[in-house]
Amino acid sequence: MHRHRKKFDPERVAYLESEERRAILDPDEVLGHFEIGKGWTVLDVGCGPGVFSFPLAEMVGPSGRVYAIDTEPLMLKRLEERIAERRVANVVPLQSTEDSVPLPDSKADFALMSTVIHELEGSGTLREVGRVLKESGTLAVVDWKKVWETVGPPKWIRLDEDQAAEILREAGFEPGPPMSVGRSHYGFAARKPHSTK
Repeated sequence: MHRHRKKFDPERVAYLESEERRAILDPDEVLGHFEIGKGWTVLDVGCGPGVFSFPLAEMVGPSGRVYAIDTEPLMLKRLEERIAERRVANVVPLQSTEDSVPLPDSKADFALMSTVIHELEGSGTLREVGRVLKESGTLAVVDWKKVWETVGPPKWIRLDEDQAAEILREAGFEPGPPMSVGRSHYGFAARKPHSTK
């Protein structure tokens, strides 16, 4: 089902930090759609250079922690540089694979996957996020609307809201109703189903 997906080129990491990209997908606007509390532990899955990691760090405050997770070493290298430049103490970069997040079970209160779900090769990443989230945790998914645009991935790579919701359900999440997040994106707040163990 996902064999034709294409990932963002890590060589283009500078674009993710640009004002052009921020105008399309503003982190403060996006995060304003979701409940995020002081002192929380949060995951920024597919964090890139930390466009969302730093606003998340401010939201959770000094007593909270942001685990910034990516599969691409180039993205994490740039994130580490930005952490040093900003002297931010509560953002922790982590290298992952599609099927493995190096964190224990039930660690996080909240996870963000921004423009990631259309890139996934299977359900491994979502299942790992579900494992690391607490039973009360929320997964926020933001992705590109399935329309033709001159920016972002081509339409054939994008998922519509129903497709994204079905992928979430297949991985064991219960997505809430879709929301519009700016002109080009939609979002979901998804919950873990209650454990039957």
